[in-house]
Amino acid sequence: MATITSTLTTGALATAAALTGYATVAGARADLLPFGCEREAMRAAAVKAHSLAQALERGEHFTPEQFEVAARRIDDEMAWAGERRFPACTGKWLALFTG
Repeated sequence: MATITSTLTTGALATAAALTGYATVAGARADLLPFGCEREAMRAAAVKAHSLAQALERGEHFTPEQFEVAARRIDDEMAWAGERRFPACTGKWLALFTG
């Protein structure tokens, strides 16, 4: 029987929790928006945040630079959500990830 070792750090778990919360709120907010590009952008940001959180929870390895690129993609997607967009969170997530 193989032994599975986890390389999850406290920073990665905290970041995954923050991303999961972000994805949940963004997904719920997207459901309340009328159909259109703002809704699709909000939904895409939620999906990307959830996917990144799951990758962190699985213990996938990210360098800080790789993580920052992935987080910026979420912020870039959210920028298309118009007036209802969330503020950029890359800096907060990166601080959690590297902290």
